[in-house]
Amino acid sequence: MVKFDGIVGKALLTVTEKENEVTLVFADNRFLFLTLENGKLKAVSVPE
Repeated sequence: MVKFDGIVGKALLTVTEKENEVTLVFADNRFLFLTLENGKLKAVSVPE
């Protein structure tokens, strides 16, 4: 998916886990937020 091309090949620096949410921080300050909403996984990449 083109939406996630910015994180392909980037080093994963940290992983933070909260209730119903996982945040992945990659090199170059790129974030991937994974949340569970109504039983479905939602992914948001910043910047897109």
